[in-house]
Amino acid sequence: MRSKDRLDLSLAVVDSSSIRSTRGGEKTGKNPTDRAKSGSKHHLLVERHGIPLAVTLTGANRHDITELLNLVEQIPAIAGKRGRPRQKPKVVQGDRAYDSEPHRRALKKRG
Repeated sequence: MRSKDRLDLSLAVVDSSSIRSTRGGEKTGKNPTDRAKSGSKHHLLVERHGIPLAVTLTGANRHDITELLNLVEQIPAIAGKRGRPRQKPKVVQGDRAYDSEPHRRALKKRG
């Protein structure tokens, strides 16, 4: 996709969604937005056009920002053009749940 210019790493967007888990499991937790019912949370990082770059699964009680650096680190090297494969988006954007000065510094340090 990168060789056809269909992959745009100028912007990455991060967000999560919670789902109910009736059977429980290792990666479940009490969902604070669903009356403490058991659930999981999908954390997703996509490029500008919505193509997934990284995904993690945690318990629903896990705060969104705890997975931000993990998602960025999971982005694979993406070949398809001459030179070194791109691995880092230029900008990472998220909602208020991802707003943290220590995480901003950590992302800037990683380039």
